[in-house]
Amino acid sequence: MLFLISWDFADNTEEGQAKTLSLFSKWQPGPAVFQGFYGFADGGGGVAIVEAADAATLARTTAPWTPWLTFETRPILPVQESAAIGAEAIAWRAANS
Repeated sequence: MLFLISWDFADNTEEGQAKTLSLFSKWQPGPAVFQGFYGFADGGGGVAIVEAADAATLARTTAPWTPWLTFETRPILPVQESAAIGAEAIAWRAANS
């Protein structure tokens, strides 16, 4: 499954930033595959597109960072697939209204 993960820094103190950067330099993401990994230009957080087999894998990926980062995680689909699902829903509503 693909997920869009966004995060904001929960601890913006200099100590929190130093701790986060120190840990990040040693971190390995594990079984999750990062297809894109970006920091916001304003330094306030970032986004990643991550492929993970299940929610537990995703939780293991974000869990080390919860003291310093606040996450929002959303499952995503390729736009062709989400558009096709939307068209199916429109057809179902039209047939059943």
